Amino acid sequence: MPPSVPKISIDQLIAIVVTGGRVRTGIDIFNRQGTLLLEKDVLVSEAKTLEKIKRLGVVDLPIVASNAGGLWDKDGKQIRLPAPESIPSPAKRPPTAITSEVDRRIEEICELKEIACQKYEHAKQCIKEVLSSIQQNGGKFDFEMISDTVTGLFEFVSKHENAFSYLTREIFSYDNYLYNHSINVCTIGTVIMRKFNDNFNAAVNSFLNSGISSNINDTKMDENSFSYFQPDEMIDISIGFFMHDMGKILVDKEIMNKPGKLTPEEFEVIKSHSTEKGLQLLEKNNLINPYLANISLYHHSRLYRDEPNCYPLTKNQNEIQPYVKVCKLADIYDAMTSKRCYKEALNPVAVVTEIFHKYAEKDPLLQYILHSFVKSVGIYPPGSIVALTNGQLAYVLDSQGPILLPVTDCQGATLAAKPDMLVIDKGETSDGLKVDRRKPAISPLEAYKILPDYLLKTIQAPAA
Repeated sequence: MPPSVPKISIDQLIAIVVTGGRVRTGIDIFNRQGTLLLEKDVLVSEAKTLEKIKRLGVVDLPIVASNAGGLWDKDGKQIRLPAPESIPSPAKRPPTAITSEVDRRIEEICELKEIACQKYEHAKQCIKEVLSSIQQNGGKFDFEMISDTVTGLFEFVSKHENAFSYLTREIFSYDNYLYNHSINVCTIGTVIMRKFNDNFNAAVNSFLNSGISSNINDTKMDENSFSYFQPDEMIDISIGFFMHDMGKILVDKEIMNKPGKLTPEEFEVIKSHSTEKGLQLLEKNNLINPYLANISLYHHSRLYRDEPNCYPLTKNQNEIQPYVKVCKLADIYDAMTSKRCYKEALNPVAVVTEIFHKYAEKDPLLQYILHSFVKSVGIYPPGSIVALTNGQLAYVLDSQGPILLPVTDCQGATLAAKPDMLVIDKGETSDGLKVDRRKPAISPLEAYKILPDYLLKTIQAPAA
């Protein structure tokens, strides 16, 4: 490539497209393995095209104006390209320890994990103080502290949808389970809920606007578009996710943490955390909020007719609000992927598959919710381990694709050197390699034992 061709940050290009602009490179874009990522003549008008390229490790793109490449704003006016002289050459760029796409992706994960860890510890301290206050003050607690904490979590996962995968989740220890579970359900549920709201709104607006003349001003259509849940409602829902199990603080700890099977009488005590205790806490603190009340009371209710072991049974599945159903899926996912006093944590891949098969092909609204769950968590959640058809095991860097990093050879021995990333597109890599879904997913503890040193920092270490 001629040195005079300017390169533009992929994030800048995404920002242009998000605001209605267009981008054309004027040159074919390939990855290091020689796979074509973007053809030179394609006029990019959707951010997801550039976001996919970014996930594959591309940090900037050349724009060859002499070959019809260029940038245009939402009004079709050409955006002036920066002078090539103003763009530092590789030799002038500051030195960096990142020498490959793999290193860059791992560094991104570690940076995100560091921020997530700070958010997590802050939220954990919040829930500890709230639950302690409930015990010391006859059920009274500082709701404003919860609201501020959840708003911070909401903003964080809204910017980084996969952030909950990098939170310091207790997959190897069951100490303080209630604290961790509250945060995990809040963050996972928030991402699912945002995805559901966006998808459902888009479907309804597509139907409503299908008969509208194409010459109607787009701005007017946006102003009058349907929205299931408004931003302030979404915050309330996230707070409800955070508080969904707070009633458990009033339940006998010996029964809550019993490792064996519960007696019918003990199960009734457990059920009271949602059917009685949670609502008592809301009433005690004058929190007259239907989102908080519905989530607290119904997050163990049926998602489909005759679903077993659900409570309370005062409403049928069609009367349960979508956000409550989201809470239940997030609750199940986190409970299954976390260590408990009576079980080890399960591999997220196996959990997603099990939840999908259990709730698939039920009522239509539940399918929207289930689809949003799978798209949010990912069939192959980041940080999980999958088997490949050649016998290798691979670490999931990104659920979108997915993008994988082999961690063993075909015989199961941990690789000493860092391999190239594998991109699964339409079910397989460019050379036909696939995820082997016939092999059972390994547990997080087993996965930790076979990870190379450079990946261990991306996940939580087992408790000593």
